[in-house]
Amino acid sequence: MSDSNLSRGDHVYVWRKIRLYQHHGIVITKKDLEEKLAKKFHPMKIESLMIIEQNLDGLRIVTLNEFRTEHPFNYEHRISRANYGTDVMKYYLNRRGTCYLTKCLSENEIVENAIRIFSDENQREIWKTYSLVLKNCEQFAFICSTNLEHVLGEQVLMGCNVVKSVFINGMYNAVECIFHILQCLAEQVICGITIDVIVKENALAALTSSVLEALLYSVRLFIYYYYPDKRKENLARKYAITPHDYIQQMIQAGFGNLSTFGLSIAGIIFKSSVFFNAMTPTAASIFFGFLGYLAARWITGLIALEIRSLKSAHKMENNNTVKTIVNEIHT
Repeated sequence: MSDSNLSRGDHVYVWRKIRLYQHHGIVITKKDLEEKLAKKFHPMKIESLMIIEQNLDGLRIVTLNEFRTEHPFNYEHRISRANYGTDVMKYYLNRRGTCYLTKCLSENEIVENAIRIFSDENQREIWKTYSLVLKNCEQFAFICSTNLEHVLGEQVLMGCNVVKSVFINGMYNAVECIFHILQCLAEQVICGITIDVIVKENALAALTSSVLEALLYSVRLFIYYYYPDKRKENLARKYAITPHDYIQQMIQAGFGNLSTFGLSIAGIIFKSSVFFNAMTPTAASIFFGFLGYLAARWITGLIALEIRSLKSAHKMENNNTVKTIVNEIHT
């Protein structure tokens, strides 16, 4: 996106570290800065469009060029606008942190929120300490854009899913397999592990993952029904989950962990039958299981979203048909 396409109140981001994560901020104008902020908060350089951001040093106002530049190589990234009120399918297909299901406020409200937080001494002290989970640049920009606080950033949620998958389906499996490898080296059936051990341990890891995911989604569903007056806020903050999304996530988790179980075993067999010294049997099991989990969740998610889209379109078509019939009867 070129600078000319940026607007006041935009929630913008740039990629960092070879697109591993994004850095976020809120666009304000020179007029906002001069009229609504005390001079002690004015930066040395002021341009027509500026950005309020939060980083390791706390809140600050920077130029567009300072925002897009990544040190130490001074590489200039393209500035992009985060999309709000995104379609479910687009939200699912895009990287976290680039779009949100929640609708954003008006540009005046977004700018007012950003300036209010920036100019308030207590808020500046709160945002002075960077926290990957609770206080980061994405959360600052999201709070300014929606008025929703205490929300986990989309990038953090994505990272939690990856860590959870690796830990549950990988590390637990790895620890168990290491002990059995030591016990069964003499048997040499498949790289020192018997078939029954492989099946049992991989099944136990997949079952543990399924139970934990079911528990987490069930807690979010409970919050959805138990706090009806705060349902909208809890959904936006990812504390709650709708019944339809709950069913979809449970199906995805089931197929994901089933795929993990199968491909973890396939990983050990692959290591045993292919000359591949760079990877241990345990590492092969973790790697293949993790790939299977991600692939199965992605495929089943696409299928579920397509089915939901078709049902929604069919329902809308039926409603239009009923309205047409009713109109004809009245006329």
